[in-house]
Amino acid sequence: MELNSIREKVSDLTETKKGLVFILGLSAIIKVLVLITLSGKAINNDGLLYISAAQQFASGHFKEGLALYPMPLYSLFITIVHYLISEWVLAARLISLTFLVLSIIPLYMISKDLFENRIAFWGCLAFALAPLPNSWVAYVTRGPVFIFFFAWAIYFALKAIQTERPGFFVLVAIFSWFSILLRLEGIIFIPAFFFFLVYLTIFNLQKRRSSLKGILIWIAFPGIIFGILFTAMGVEGISLNRMDQVVQILQNTANLNFLDNYCLIYNHLKQIESLPPFSGAYYSFAETARNFMPVIYLLGFIKAFIKAIFPLFIIPLFLGFKNSLTRSHILVLFIVFSFLITFYYSLIVRDFVSTRFLFVPAFLLFPWIGVGMVRILNFVKRSSKQKTLAAVFIIVFILMPAGKIANSCWKHDNTISITGKWLAKETKYNNARILANDMRIPFYAGRNLYSNQEKDLLLYLNDPLDYQDLERFATVNQVELVIIK
Repeated sequence: MELNSIREKVSDLTETKKGLVFILGLSAIIKVLVLITLSGKAINNDGLLYISAAQQFASGHFKEGLALYPMPLYSLFITIVHYLISEWVLAARLISLTFLVLSIIPLYMISKDLFENRIAFWGCLAFALAPLPNSWVAYVTRGPVFIFFFAWAIYFALKAIQTERPGFFVLVAIFSWFSILLRLEGIIFIPAFFFFLVYLTIFNLQKRRSSLKGILIWIAFPGIIFGILFTAMGVEGISLNRMDQVVQILQNTANLNFLDNYCLIYNHLKQIESLPPFSGAYYSFAETARNFMPVIYLLGFIKAFIKAIFPLFIIPLFLGFKNSLTRSHILVLFIVFSFLITFYYSLIVRDFVSTRFLFVPAFLLFPWIGVGMVRILNFVKRSSKQKTLAAVFIIVFILMPAGKIANSCWKHDNTISITGKWLAKETKYNNARILANDMRIPFYAGRNLYSNQEKDLLLYLNDPLDYQDLERFATVNQVELVIIK
């Protein structure tokens, strides 16, 4: 009877809107605990730039803020919240926390639209427990705000192709361009959705008229944006939000310059394959590595993608792909594919990819993780060992990701913030010329990093253990205080 009662309560929770409220509350509790635990952890290096730009905006120096970072929307969010919360780092972290929690709402609606309430519940629960986005609470990062706007763009895109209403196409355009103002990779969605609308126009006669309207809106919206920027700022408007970088990437791709770094690595491996410890023979490691570089890149890419999702969630994700695909499913998966193929291209070009980039397509796969979890639970219900399998399910898919979050919280290092606060209290160093190998230390001391008119802050980028070079550098630059992490 007790087991049946618990099952009924869980069923009621997962199949109604109470489930969404429950997950929002649970997610908020987890993230508040993470924020409290990691309050002493130093922010990421990018955060220095975002907060410094926000400080310029708060002082009314918009041009100077843009000079620091030409993507102003996120820093403007920090500036606005700072009027309510005076501590800059806390204001930025609360933005991350709030938008991560609120991102559950569009994810729930996407999942419900693609499948059903129960699947939406379990997919959103997995997202609420995923370690990577929970770690963002302690960061000053654009990711959470980007995910929020991007998720709404996807939801409205689904409604646009289902209802054929022009209003939804306008909403898709608005929210997608908000996401682009936050993270440049949001622009991948623009051609992806365009090509999907072209596909509907060609192969679906019933949707041709509405698809053509959608295409016109989709083309007109960026035209209006660039027209406003050009009118207001002239040619300089192109560099706003780093749009000039997009042009440069397209030019490099057209000229095949994107393979330059790939060729350098290939030639380097070719040069060293005959040197020790390599044998120089056919099929040696170096020769095999250079001949299979795309495969090796792909393996690393898959590893990073699995890490972005959380390894144990791959099990329900795999089980989630056993249904026939509708037009809505195809749209979401096509967008996932577009992001993945672009990031794989970026990995080959830059020899680098970050899990935080890969979480964007990973986010759109949580509905399928929800499908897989429901399938596992249905198997548990039919089993003769319900209690045992239910316990395993809770341990693997709830307690283990929660444990991963807890473990990352206990490992944090607060040395940088403590050092910075110590420096702030030492008034004798207020006007001292300081040498540091981490600018977060003077940041936590309250120093202005980017209006360093008297050059009283020097960044040391060489090996901090090379004490002779460090001493020479400090002497030449007449440094009064050296802080090395």
